[in-house]
Amino acid sequence: MIAAGDGFRVADVRCAGGPAGFDEPEIERRYQFVAARRGAFLRREGGTEVLVDGTVAYLSAPGLAEQFAHPLPGGDTCTAITLEESLLASLAGGDPAAAHAVLPMDAASELAMRRLTAQARHGDPGGSVAEHVVRFASAVLARRVPERVASGHPGTAAARRRAVSQAKAALAADPKLGLVALGRVTGCSSHHLSRVFTQLTGLTVSQYRNRLRVSLALERVAEGERDLAGLAGDLGFADHAHLTRTVRAATGCTPSSLRAVFRDAGVRESVGGRP
Repeated sequence: MIAAGDGFRVADVRCAGGPAGFDEPEIERRYQFVAARRGAFLRREGGTEVLVDGTVAYLSAPGLAEQFAHPLPGGDTCTAITLEESLLASLAGGDPAAAHAVLPMDAASELAMRRLTAQARHGDPGGSVAEHVVRFASAVLARRVPERVASGHPGTAAARRRAVSQAKAALAADPKLGLVALGRVTGCSSHHLSRVFTQLTGLTVSQYRNRLRVSLALERVAEGERDLAGLAGDLGFADHAHLTRTVRAATGCTPSSLRAVFRDAGVRESVGGRP
């Protein structure tokens, strides 16, 4: 596993190739998207065999009996994205089973899969892996069950504004919330919430959340906060170093240097205000 979040896990799976045939049947226990990044492998399910390469992905479901073979000498590499049933249901119009199938992968879907894999490997300090996962899953599902994917879209301009306002209010109350949790709060598909949020604010959910976190961090530092590790945890940063990197990128200063700036400014104000 290279990343995990609210309702999902991302794994980088590498299999050796060779002359061996299909392995013994395995009973799937999860909903899982699998897409090949290098090479190809064979999947057998329900009496049907399919070669999984860069042109197709598949979505497994609990209870399916699957067999696999890896005939290419160089083996193969794939990305496996496990989704909790509630998340998949929200993306598939309420019925996760409707999406179970071998799914065509166009170039845009493959690019989305490779981007989320790269981001997952790099780490998820800003919560953007969830957005990449939702974007990829929705793009692939839209080719299979377009009417179900479309059903979660807020139907009116007022509904879209309301969903964004609810998401902002939820983040103000808890800046640790991610995209999937915000979808539950707003009652909107996380895929559509992500798109509507960007359309109305010009920022992705993760970008907006980081901006809000920086604002809250500045407020706490200005008030004299000294426990920067605790502050990082309170605001949902991965650690003290992540807090420092984010604040420096936004302001050009580290939290420690800003603390000195605010302290010196307070001293000058106090001295200047003497009778």
